[in-house]
Amino acid sequence: MVASFVAMAGQFLMPGLAALCRDWQVLQALIVCPFLLMLLYWSIFPESLRWLMATQQFESAKKLILHFTQKNRMNPESDIKGVMPELEKELSRRPKKVCIVKVVGTRNLWKNIVVLCVNSLTGYGIHHCFARSMLGHEAKVPLLENFYADYYTAAGIALASCLAMCVVVRLLGRRGGLLLFMILTALASLLQLGLLNQLQLKLAVGMSDSVKDKFSITFSIVGMFASHAVGSLSVFFCAEITPTVISHGVFPVVTVVAF
Repeated sequence: MVASFVAMAGQFLMPGLAALCRDWQVLQALIVCPFLLMLLYWSIFPESLRWLMATQQFESAKKLILHFTQKNRMNPESDIKGVMPELEKELSRRPKKVCIVKVVGTRNLWKNIVVLCVNSLTGYGIHHCFARSMLGHEAKVPLLENFYADYYTAAGIALASCLAMCVVVRLLGRRGGLLLFMILTALASLLQLGLLNQLQLKLAVGMSDSVKDKFSITFSIVGMFASHAVGSLSVFFCAEITPTVISHGVFPVVTVVAF
């Protein structure tokens, strides 16, 4: 969730940053430069102790535990009694790293990953379709005639989706929240695909183009709102259910599929 809100902050700041740079090449260089700082992460941040233990890198895990105890001014003999002797017994074992291909041999994990990939692709894919549908009415709706209004409307919907996702997941849980947002996405898509026209034909009710455009924009906004939450929750589910030893391979796959 923190990453989602950071991404939203960057999305809101992007137009102002582009206006200051005035040249897309300068903007591109300015955006890429912070990523170079990631090269320093390996020396600033220590390796995950959970990862080291899961991959049986006990020698590195021992060094990291001792580093933490010294930094926190702890006494290894009293504060972590029994941990170091057990770790000493396992130092002779060779590190064990698991390839992502071994996921295929699991019973249910690979099925869950495939489902999450499909959900992520569907959520973010249909989100762009709803956005194009909403912006397709810009000539008829004064609010959407301005580029910045279009941009900040889409960004505001994404931010509202993240905030609502926090509340819904808190109340209904992750599975209940994902199911709710998937139902909302399906309903918005169904209405957007022509249910209004079918009702107009069957009920013989006259409906002006302006009214239909307003309904279409409303359904597009609801669809963007719900589909963004579906894609985000799918990525979060992947981070939750994937074992540590293969999370570095599975999590990027689900994330890349979304985009």
